[in-house]
Amino acid sequence: MINLKNQKFNLTKLVEILFYAFPLSFILGNLIVSLNLVAFIISSLFLIKKEKMTFKLNMAHWLIVAFFVYVLLSTTIQFQIPGFLSEYTKDWPLENHPAFKSFLLIRYLILIFVVNILFVNKIINLKKLFLFCLICSSFVCIDIFFQYFNGTDLFGYKAVVDRNSGPFGDENIAGSYLLKFSFLSFFGFLMLNENKKYSGIFLIIIIALHIFATALSGNRMPMLLFLFGCLLIFLLVKNLRIVMCFSMIVFLTMFISLIKFDKHFGGTYISFFSEINIFNYLNNDKNVTEEFDLESKKDETKHLVDQGGRESKENLFLRGSDHRSVFLTSYWMWKMKPWTGYGLKSFRIKCWDFLTIIRNSIFGTKAGLGCATHSHNYYIELLVETGIVGITLIMAFFVIILKNSFLYLKNYYQTKNNEIYFLIPVIIIFLVEIWPLRSSGSFFTTWNATFFWLYFPLLITFQKTKN
Repeated sequence: MINLKNQKFNLTKLVEILFYAFPLSFILGNLIVSLNLVAFIISSLFLIKKEKMTFKLNMAHWLIVAFFVYVLLSTTIQFQIPGFLSEYTKDWPLENHPAFKSFLLIRYLILIFVVNILFVNKIINLKKLFLFCLICSSFVCIDIFFQYFNGTDLFGYKAVVDRNSGPFGDENIAGSYLLKFSFLSFFGFLMLNENKKYSGIFLIIIIALHIFATALSGNRMPMLLFLFGCLLIFLLVKNLRIVMCFSMIVFLTMFISLIKFDKHFGGTYISFFSEINIFNYLNNDKNVTEEFDLESKKDETKHLVDQGGRESKENLFLRGSDHRSVFLTSYWMWKMKPWTGYGLKSFRIKCWDFLTIIRNSIFGTKAGLGCATHSHNYYIELLVETGIVGITLIMAFFVIILKNSFLYLKNYYQTKNNEIYFLIPVIIIFLVEIWPLRSSGSFFTTWNATFFWLYFPLLITFQKTKN
């Protein structure tokens, strides 16, 4: 005979394990992330149905539903317009079509509601999640250190001169990974060792080494945002201010020493800080001087959209200099279609067409423009692909959950509720992720979208539950 109670127990445990496994799946690659996501959603839906779990909708939920529906409809309608598709994309199979990909975004909408329901019904335990994050992020740090000093990581991946990708191989995303998961790790350690002897010293070491590993990854913007996140901890959590000060002292000592003794490493960061004012290029025509011969670059550009827009590792995008050319192209594309944008995943398709149109009408041959698979900034990407309508919906969502979160923070400072240790790191990584002046991957990729819609929906309902 089948034991129904045991079935319930196993299903609950399966959902928990799949949720806690996400930090590991991000290390293993997008395929594993996708499989983990699908398995988590399906098993969660079965559990929710079986236990008849419910929760109340609020304005944030309705806004995000409106955003996803808008993206789906806008993309589907626009890509049905005759002549809208590029000559390189008109024969794409269904699975590579932007309209089909916009439909697949529905999985993230389901994920939002699943996470909220499980959280409200106390199936998800954030303390366990934070501890899993601590294990995974610490492993990535160790692997990066090993790669820097040994030349290869624990799996045999070789280091690039100024980049250490650790377990991510030829994908230069180690710093981004640490930025996403380290703050959860810090508070996981804090909750595990809050009252233990020397816990403060160990936390200082852990924080400093995580930031230093991010620096060694060569991902400069993640390192800068990491420091911003540490500043937020300093401002928001009074009893961690001394810890954060000493952590910064330890990190800066290691960082400055490395810059002094490793000239190539130092040059990487010096050049970065000299280019931090990239957004000045949007309205400064004097800086737009890079030679851009469209005809000679046509064959090189074609790879951007071949076979559904999969990137070439040898030549990610055409550009005048770093991301400035792509920002500039995105800006002018948005000005031509400001309200609705061009639709999901449209930048890689419409960019070449756009450059061809404006070649002689606006900039001439010295345009300093470039194409990429996406705009390399969340807000610019949203403007280009969803227009003012789409970005207004997502910004309203951001405002609401931030308002709710900071109202909860205000209550914490009055009641001294220890629940703050769960909320603070989620708020910090949210603020870091939505920081407007950062270069980033695409908002709609598996890597970014899964992380974003897996953890930040917790902020929608956090103030209404205790976990």
